[in-house]
Amino acid sequence: MAKLVLNVALPAFKYEAMYAGSAKNLVASCLDGRKVQLPLSAFQRFVTHEGIYGFFEVEFDNMNKLIAVTKIR
Repeated sequence: MAKLVLNVALPAFKYEAMYAGSAKNLVASCLDGRKVQLPLSAFQRFVTHEGIYGFFEVEFDNMNKLIAVTKIR
């Protein structure tokens, strides 16, 4: 299984775009400099009034299917 650590900074007004239908994915930077695109819905439980902020560990299976997203700080 592969794991990535992401630094996510997504203000609430941009997250709201998902509900308007104009955004379905989150593009974030890994700590190693790579950029990844993930379904925004995977981060729904981490939304606050400010948006989504913090460091997240994202786990994938051997077929690169998303398994889990965990907030680590």
